[in-house]
Amino acid sequence: MGDLDRVRIVQMLVFVASPPDFALQSQVANAASELLIEVLGENGRHARTAIGAAGLPLNTPVEIQMVVTAV
Repeated sequence: MGDLDRVRIVQMLVFVASPPDFALQSQVANAASELLIEVLGENGRHARTAIGAAGLPLNTPVEIQMVVTAV
């Protein structure tokens, strides 16, 4: 895609490994959203969903899926 000026984040889906009584998944996902906006500016702004999960592959605490396009 070339340099980062041509990258636009459209959507991000964040899975957070957490117990059933944890309700702050969106706050965990904020760090990734804020980093993308810091690095890409307006092209880093995106729609986002954050979901709690009982477990993730390889015991990772967070898994992120993104839809990215070239501008």
